[in-house]
Amino acid sequence: MKQKDTSHNAAEPGSPAQNPFIKLYDMPGYLLRRGGQFINATFDAEMGKMGLTASQLAAFLAVSIQEGMEQRELAARLNWDEATVGGMVRRLEAQGYFERRSSPKSKRGLQIYMTPKGKALYKQAEPHVARIQVNVMRNLAPDEQKTLLYLLSKMMGENNSYYQTDAPE
Repeated sequence: MKQKDTSHNAAEPGSPAQNPFIKLYDMPGYLLRRGGQFINATFDAEMGKMGLTASQLAAFLAVSIQEGMEQRELAARLNWDEATVGGMVRRLEAQGYFERRSSPKSKRGLQIYMTPKGKALYKQAEPHVARIQVNVMRNLAPDEQKTLLYLLSKMMGENNSYYQTDAPE
């Protein structure tokens, strides 16, 4: 296994006296941003040739879970603004992956569905997505992976299989 380069630390790695950047490396915002960069690089290395962005993949996943959502519902599920989702859905529709249909729920709303072409692309992407998750978590033991997902879920207030906001602690 490749060891991390700690040559910038003269004595003990992580020692505040030997690592002037320890304060920076102790900041959750900095570490989360770096984590995001790592995840994006891992995603791009795996999915780059498919032409899907991480944001588009999130939309594909959400629509595969619940087809027929209106744009505002999709935006709420992804925690994105409606204009961003609208532009992405229009682009995916222009590429033939999504289609929008009139909604019986509202006069102006359009429900979002995957086309057969979209379903085929999503099916092709699924094994890559699984590899991305494995690669992102590869340096963590299984119990550490669960703890990380629990803490991130709790920090963001997201109910999922790791954290429930109404569960007793």
